[in-house]
Amino acid sequence: RPIAQNRHVVAMGLVRGVPLYQLHSNRVSAAQAEEIFRQSGELAGRLAKHGLVHCDLNEFNLMVDLSGVQSKIASRSCGDREDDDGDARSKMRDWEDDATEHYVRHSGMPVQIKGALSAHGPLQKHVVDGTGEAVTEAPPEPLERLDNGEPKPIVTLIDFPQMVSTRHPNARELYERDVVCLKRFFTKKLRCYVE
Repeated sequence: RPIAQNRHVVAMGLVRGVPLYQLHSNRVSAAQAEEIFRQSGELAGRLAKHGLVHCDLNEFNLMVDLSGVQSKIASRSCGDREDDDGDARSKMRDWEDDATEHYVRHSGMPVQIKGALSAHGPLQKHVVDGTGEAVTEAPPEPLERLDNGEPKPIVTLIDFPQMVSTRHPNARELYERDVVCLKRFFTKKLRCYVE
């Protein structure tokens, strides 16, 4: 969501996730990698349908939320719906604050670590977030899941200044370069072989 604008800069809200280049094949299932590639290609296609070519569509300009919660936050924060008691906006803000607070504190991909929570306690398995903090509360549930039960990843495209119109003389070449760049990344880094 846009927060502020000054000349050519738009300050946006926090995007949940990590840049695509930070994902590794050992942290992403084959089904998730295929879904991320499908959504990335869909984003390129949607831009082209609206007359634009990104010109820098690569692993550095795609944010991925493996938890699948980003769409829930976005869909819950859109619109000014009122409920029976007329206090929908404040409830919506409270919900957004809770979800954003959870994200700010637990922004990395969780990993299972064996260790003691104290020097005197038994060895326990606990989840540590990307900042090294032990996760103590349950994360928000994703809206959608893949066929294998994993959360459906959400892909967000960033960095738009270099976009050109599909009427640009080199638009086709730039679009094809974007697609080849994505395929190369998914093949080499995520071991996801797509056609």
